[in-house]
Amino acid sequence: MDVLYRIDLSANKPSGEIPSCLGDLSSLGEHLYSNALSSIIPPSFWSTNKDISILRLSSNFLNGSLPLGIGSVRSLSILDLSRNQFSGEIPSTMGQLQNLVSLSLSMNNFEGLIPQSFGDLRISYYEVVRGTNNFDEANLIGRGGLGLVYRGTLQAENIVAVKVFNTEVQDAFRGFDLECEVLRNIRHRNLVKVISSCANLDFKALVLEYMPNGDLDYWLYSHNNFLDLNRRLKAMIDVASAMEYLHEGHSFVVIHCDLKPSNILLDEDMVARVSVLVYQNL
Repeated sequence: MDVLYRIDLSANKPSGEIPSCLGDLSSLGEHLYSNALSSIIPPSFWSTNKDISILRLSSNFLNGSLPLGIGSVRSLSILDLSRNQFSGEIPSTMGQLQNLVSLSLSMNNFEGLIPQSFGDLRISYYEVVRGTNNFDEANLIGRGGLGLVYRGTLQAENIVAVKVFNTEVQDAFRGFDLECEVLRNIRHRNLVKVISSCANLDFKALVLEYMPNGDLDYWLYSHNNFLDLNRRLKAMIDVASAMEYLHEGHSFVVIHCDLKPSNILLDEDMVARVSVLVYQNL
């Protein structure tokens, strides 16, 4: 059997090892959850079954560690290995699974830190559309030269800001690539953190921390809000700290090209955060 598009043996209680021959099939979906499978996943599974898009192995007794080869299954969109007995560290190569929409590794015996490469995983277009209610105007919270910013809710009820780049603006996609490249390597308490990104041929967006207190422009010029001298001074120090970090805090200089009150956001503690607009890596 050279081509098999779907295997579903879930909730049938087969036991023992996963047959090594499954690694030689060109299947698009394998559902083996809620069984009594044990032992390790055959190494050949990851090296030869590279076209699989859905793999559900939850609620079994699978054990051992996950190999680095798991990162080679680039077509995976859904991976559920929860409720097993896997151990060891989570492979750093899982950050290469750029098509993942859903990942579950819960209720295992993994140890160590979450790999930094997980920060490179992109959120799916479907999840961004759903989280912003199809980019509903009611969720629009900002406008910029390169696109629009929406308030959204992603998995686990996380409230985020989604910056959607305008495909009709010249250099918008270049700006997206530049921000992704630079911001992946910088972290500071006075910069808005980039959580993830979403990209395909005609859509690009950054998923950012949501700042519940809006921007500094609103607080400075609104009739309904007021910043006393102490808070204004604190905001100035916060912004200066961010700029010092961008200019001198690491091995390359980063210049923010559009620094103004509307691009300075305030978090839940009224700490000023410089938002990502246009950075240049010199």
